[in-house]
Formats: sequence, C-alpha cells, structure tokens
Amino acid sequence: MKFNELPNHVKADIYKKNYKQWKESSLDKIGYFPVFQTFKEDYFLRHLSGNAVKLYLYIGLRSGNKSGETWVTIETMCKYFQKSPRTISNWLQELEDHKLIKRLQLQYNEPSHTFLQPYGYSSITPDIFQSNIWTVE
Repeated sequence: MKFNELPNHVKADIYKKNYKQWKESSLDKIGYFPVFQTFKEDYFLRHLSGNAVKLYLYIGLRSGNKSGETWVTIETMCKYFQKSPRTISNWLQELEDHKLIKRLQLQYNEPSHTFLQPYGYSSITPDIFQSNIWTVE
C-alpha cells in the first residue's frame, strides 16, 4: 500500500514517530536553541517585528547553549541577512528594548558580545537575580 493510500490515523502515527526520531537525534548530535511557550504568552511573538524574531533565532543558534553568549559581529549578521548595518542595528535595538538580549563591548575595538536574556513568567525568576550579589560597592 502506498503512503497516500494509508488512513489518516496511520499517517499521523508515522509523522509523530518521524518527528520524535528527528528531535531525539538532533538534540544529541547538533546544536539547538529552545524557544519556550512564554515567548508567545508574554506577547513577544505578537509584538516583535518578523525580522527581529528572525534575528533572535539567528543569535540563539549562534550562542552557546549553556551561556547564551555570542560575539557574532554586525558585519557577519549583515552578510547573512543581506541587510545594511543600520537595519541590523535597528533589529538588535528592538530585541534590547524588549529585554531579550543585552549587548556589551568587553574590550576596546573588539566586537560586542550578545547575551540572551531569560524571559517568561516573572514568578519563575531565578533567585540569583533577586539577590544582592550584583551590588557594586
């Protein structure tokens, strides 16, 4: 029997199995960037421009899975998206305005580092952000 002739419930089982195998294999063998449900629920998906969302995904895929840090340059982003530095800077500013990223230049004449920021329910904020260890004395 050809795939197109299978009943839909059988096709659905095949699709679910294929997705599960792909996801498990991908998590084990290649990089990933999770986008959590709160990205939608906190209205980022609704309020960000489509291009800012694309850039956010790009930055996420270029970032370390544990640190959320990347030092990809604006020039590299321009080449990838085939856009001007001003356009990329506007998208970055949109992401910073929504507190999804923070960019810091760690050394003079070096590329800025981009840090992905936690998002989601404020009640889930890790204790580290509520402590006083960030106070400069």
